[in-house]
Amino acid sequence: MHCIALHFIGLAMFFLGLCGYFFTQISLELSGMLVLSSLIGLGLMLMSPYPIVLFLQWAQQQADNQAANQSANSTANQTPDSKNQNEKY
Repeated sequence: MHCIALHFIGLAMFFLGLCGYFFTQISLELSGMLVLSSLIGLGLMLMSPYPIVLFLQWAQQQADNQAANQSANSTANQTPDSKNQNEKY
């Protein structure tokens, strides 16, 4: 839940920086350049972890599903003789 909040805060900072750059004269002064570049840079940095977290969660679900499918297939493919041999060891 925190990643979503940080993502939207970063998105807001990024768009504030872009709006300040394109629609105001603040970027003509050195202090304005510093503020706008900080807003854009920090906004992008705050936005970036959320898609990475989504990808990692998706990859973990894929790995779990694949492991579950492999274990289900391996037990379904065993013959009664091979089940008895596995129980001996």
